[in-house]
Amino acid sequence: MRDTLLLRARLQAALLSGPLAVGGVALACGPGPSGENPVVRSGHNDPGKPAAKPKPGRVAAGAAMADDAAEADDGDAADDEEVRPFAESPYPVRWGLDPYDPDAAEEEGCVNGDWCGPVDAARKFANADAGDEIGCPSRIFYVANNGAKEGDKVYKGLSFDPLMQGRIRRLSTTTAREKEGREDICCYHWFNYCSGRPLLAGAAAVACAEDAVAGLVRDEAQVAPLVEDGAWTGALGGLAEVADPALRRHLAGAWLADARMEHASIAAFARATLELLAVGAPPALVAAAQQAGIDEVEHARRCFAIAQRYAGDAAPERGPGPLPAVAPRRLDLAGLAAATFVEGCVGETIAALTATRAARRCADPQVKAALEQIAADETRHAELAWATVAWAVGSGDPSVAVALREAARALRSAEVALDVEAPFAPEVLAAHGRLDPRAQAATRDDAWREIIGPTLASILA
Repeated sequence: MRDTLLLRARLQAALLSGPLAVGGVALACGPGPSGENPVVRSGHNDPGKPAAKPKPGRVAAGAAMADDAAEADDGDAADDEEVRPFAESPYPVRWGLDPYDPDAAEEEGCVNGDWCGPVDAARKFANADAGDEIGCPSRIFYVANNGAKEGDKVYKGLSFDPLMQGRIRRLSTTTAREKEGREDICCYHWFNYCSGRPLLAGAAAVACAEDAVAGLVRDEAQVAPLVEDGAWTGALGGLAEVADPALRRHLAGAWLADARMEHASIAAFARATLELLAVGAPPALVAAAQQAGIDEVEHARRCFAIAQRYAGDAAPERGPGPLPAVAPRRLDLAGLAAATFVEGCVGETIAALTATRAARRCADPQVKAALEQIAADETRHAELAWATVAWAVGSGDPSVAVALREAARALRSAEVALDVEAPFAPEVLAAHGRLDPRAQAATRDDAWREIIGPTLASILA
């Protein structure tokens, strides 16, 4: 796909030239030192299947890749190189995983959780097109005005975020039914879709250990509560042209969710700056982390302003309340590399590609302009993350490569396609700068397969 090839070309070119250039990094194609690519391609995790050889010229650095991108057709997956699979189990190292129902599909760093409730309550959030499993809706997602009240005891543990989506946990459901002696219980794992660099609360241990890497994967993102405050809404002209009140509420909620994540990213970069200083990072990386935090201030303001445009004049202005302080983590160089890969190389790369694709079909000029600026900034943030990882690898510490491979394996194997229907048609959401769930999933897979995997393999090689 042209957009993924262009983004990969820019990220890899940034490692070879410019203020964040990292000396001694050979960005060639091919597997890492172990002979294996450090990520698992979704749907190809078959230990017995040999990997196809990459086609010449498909993983090139700098200008050569940009030339490839100019000739590529969107949606042309036939020419994609296969990625060598791992022989290990395809299931992630995660507490509570049902090995018979791989449900750990939450995005890295996104708020997620588990919920059990009566089948009648679950049906208020059901995706009817997905059907039932063991007497329960197999998929759930946020549904506005469905009669469910967030404060009700029956919904304790379930997210009412507009970007919530989840799937049935068969093993947990069976266990809960046996324990309670009733057959109308349904258990789900859910997550709130998010993008960009999350503010992860924990992972204080050195991340080269297997348990610590698993902790980074499942760590919960921190966001500030919403309060009535117009300080962050900025000034965007007029109201969004949306006639359907339900669509207006959905879009306002989705942009508010993005705004809270962008706001938390300010703190994430502030902490990243301190962690870079703690391992003796060069000044270019420290300065770029400081600038990235300033970018996130503007991203948060733009998203809060867009949310207000959709909410309307009658709705109170919403802004972030106090954000709990998170101290710098006690990370050595391997730990910093793993944390940067999880939060930056993955999160920011996907965020950049998501914003690029969302802007492409957006019909609202103000939203489109905001998305284009966010896409440009997130691309620079991804460059910073990859430059940081390459600098850590270039130190020669073998534990860095071990930590990165383990983090990539845990993240990629945790991703299982979550086929969720949006409450509105994809083209309707696209006109307002929102990707529907299927487009989100495709973007994530494209980012891993076309950008994250090849770039990490190049650095480790």
